Amino acid sequence: MRPTHLALAAAGLALALTSAATAQQTTIRWALHPGAEADAVINYFAPLYEQQTGIRVIGEILPPNQLRDQMSIEAIGRTGRWDLGYHSPGWFGTFKDHVIDLTPLIERYDFDISAYPELVVNSHMRSDARPGEIIALPTTPAAPMLIVRRDWFAHPDEQAAFRARFGRDLTVPATWAELREVAGFFTRPAGAMLAGQTLTQPVYGWADALGAGAGITRSFIVVLYSTGVRGWDETFTPDIDHPIVLQAAEYFVDLARNTAPREAQNWGFLEGLEMFRDGRLAMATMWPQGVGTVEAEGGSAAGNTGYSPLPLWEGNLAGYTQGTPFLGGGGVFVFDTPNAEAAFQFLKWMLQDNEVEWARQSQQFSRVAHFRDPELRALRPYYADFLPAYEQVLQSVFIRQGIPEYGSVMWNGATEFITDVFSGDLSPAEAQTRWVQAMTDAFRRAGYIQ
Repeated sequence: MRPTHLALAAAGLALALTSAATAQQTTIRWALHPGAEADAVINYFAPLYEQQTGIRVIGEILPPNQLRDQMSIEAIGRTGRWDLGYHSPGWFGTFKDHVIDLTPLIERYDFDISAYPELVVNSHMRSDARPGEIIALPTTPAAPMLIVRRDWFAHPDEQAAFRARFGRDLTVPATWAELREVAGFFTRPAGAMLAGQTLTQPVYGWADALGAGAGITRSFIVVLYSTGVRGWDETFTPDIDHPIVLQAAEYFVDLARNTAPREAQNWGFLEGLEMFRDGRLAMATMWPQGVGTVEAEGGSAAGNTGYSPLPLWEGNLAGYTQGTPFLGGGGVFVFDTPNAEAAFQFLKWMLQDNEVEWARQSQQFSRVAHFRDPELRALRPYYADFLPAYEQVLQSVFIRQGIPEYGSVMWNGATEFITDVFSGDLSPAEAQTRWVQAMTDAFRRAGYIQ
């Protein structure tokens, strides 16, 4: 070998050794929200990435009720404790000064944001807090859907009874009005007949989480946003004073009181889906994280569950053609630390280079491949029905407005409104008046209006 070639070989070896040494010295730390996606990071992707690159990824799962505050304290203090952190769209304002603009890294490493639905990009990647920038990546965007006991709907006895009572075929509800009819039809006491069997326990027509606070708010706001109400317009004039809000509240209270089990008033987020699994519910509102519970092996719903977008609110204010709930779930921030670029490279490797494996391990779905990949569709028997329906759900979702006051004026406002209406402490009109006034006062204090 000539001296020049020896020098080049030595330089190449030195560069490789330096890169390996740098990799071994790099540790990426991630503040995670508990869930299947966190388990996937810690148990599968982090060990594999370290094996392939020498770079360590340490995931720290924090209690949900402490996650935001702990991340905020560390970010404001610039401690560099975490390079990555859980992101909720409602948190953009809190962390806008502490996370990097991902746009240059997206371009440098060819991260394909077009693989996500446009509404997911606008909700989970962009924010008015940092105009023109991308300051987060989606990992767990989520919106609820309707699930039904398909075998009960198809049973000839139920079809005949429903047609005799309502003069139409028993089908998956296309509107909220139809859902109330179907829910009432299937609500039956122990001893009644259902699909040719005598019930040993009551069956309920519909359920969602109705627990105080986040439970009932998640459930009601699905109906509220389907009416086309946004909360306020571009001039910060509330639209929650519209009569359709009263209609939605009265509908929701009637549905919850007369077709849902009493136990639902103690449920949060995904609680209660065991009742659907065990044959106690004809329909339910389900967030995608609950599909594994619903289809659990040995449950009576396994293989008998139908999936669809939420029903249409007829006469809605926005021209929606299907139910339009808010888009929840979250993603990941990249904090402004020396490891920011290395952290992004890890995310790109996990979320894009291994996108099908991400969906398989995390049970989270949002990219095109998650819905179209034949291997993934065949992974579980119910994915062939669930994935197309969930893809349709993500085409019509409400994006939460990106102002710091969203949580107080809309989420907390909806909580107080529906809680007082459901309990009977206030009439719908009284609760609405209070909500409109509180929202207006908050906007005035923030300087949005005079």
